[in-house]
Amino acid sequence: MSVDVNAILELMVAELDLDEGEIEPTSTMDEVENWDSLGHLRVCMALEAAHGVKIPMEKVPELVSVPAIVAFLENT
Repeated sequence: MSVDVNAILELMVAELDLDEGEIEPTSTMDEVENWDSLGHLRVCMALEAAHGVKIPMEKVPELVSVPAIVAFLENT
């Protein structure tokens, strides 16, 4: 599946209540202030809805960076 990184960033801006520019294609959970555990779950649920995928519970803790999210979606 081809993944639009900008669409992922827009989704994350909305779910994490960020301003544009507060998250980048290389950002990690540790670098983004609002990307805490609850925000992470909101992002995962929004990704599932937007991309029609199911993220296995064992994968959720691994998706802690934008590149990891993109790689997961590309391989789904």
